[in-house]
Amino acid sequence: MKKEFILYPIVGLLSLLFMYAAIAKTMDYGFFVSEMSKSPLLMKYDKQWLAPGVLGVEFLIVALLSFAGTRQSGLFLSFFVMLLFTLYLSTLYFFYTNIPCSCGGILGKMSYPTHIIFNAVFTLLAAAGVMLYKTNNAK
Repeated sequence: MKKEFILYPIVGLLSLLFMYAAIAKTMDYGFFVSEMSKSPLLMKYDKQWLAPGVLGVEFLIVALLSFAGTRQSGLFLSFFVMLLFTLYLSTLYFFYTNIPCSCGGILGKMSYPTHIIFNAVFTLLAAAGVMLYKTNNAK
């Protein structure tokens, strides 16, 4: 079976996830920044830079995944960001009691265990995409 039949759906799912997350946060930007401000792990960071930075990275991932020449970078960045988000959520869930969620839309409605599993699955998908892309283009 050709690796593209697995790689393209992975790229599509990652693009959809990051586009949805970025748009949902942008549409309710005030809530996004407010919830981010309540996070015990992010309190010391300036939200005026962090919030747009998060959105910028999410939109950047979508752009990178959209073009063949930048797809590998998009897959690497997707993996790194999903791993970071998964570790962030896991740390909040296991070590803190007051755990706000700044994710927008449906993602923000998930329970923390469900959200952690969801993120872990997408982290694994991104890792698989990186590996498939490398082996597919190693010729």
